[in-house]
Amino acid sequence: NLTKRYGSFVAVDNLNLKIKQNSFTGFLGPNGAGKSTTLKILTNLSRATSGEVYLNGTNVAENPKKALSGVGTVVETPEFYDYLTPDEIFRYIGEVLGMKSESIKTQTSEILEKVKMTEWADKKIGTFSKGMRQRISLGLSLLDDPSVIILDEPTSGLDPRGTAEMREIL
Repeated sequence: NLTKRYGSFVAVDNLNLKIKQNSFTGFLGPNGAGKSTTLKILTNLSRATSGEVYLNGTNVAENPKKALSGVGTVVETPEFYDYLTPDEIFRYIGEVLGMKSESIKTQTSEILEKVKMTEWADKKIGTFSKGMRQRISLGLSLLDDPSVIILDEPTSGLDPRGTAEMREIL
């Protein structure tokens, strides 16, 4: 019964959804249909007007730290400090997540290979195309081996080959 209102405008109207473990679910609809709003509520970036959201059995609004533990996300357009490299961003995010240094290094190497960005690991992100930034953001969502991944328009900015590769990675 998830609902989100902005004044008299109803962005999400009584949504009921259950997603099975080890599955993919996509939201399709026109601009303004409430897709990104729903994802923001799922990731505690916005509060529902009414209704509840549970991730892995935990209420997101009541215990966001526990609910979002083990959740990798990319919501809306990823933004990075242009002067950092992918290696530096992965290390920073890994530290924020409380990962051990060796695990960060191993995961970073594996993920950059998976998203086909290994040769760019030490290059400044400010020189990257939108598609390259999208690959880095997907990689970051995978960093701590999450049990749930929430992505908002994961193929935005990717060419057809990049879109196919993204689906293969997922």
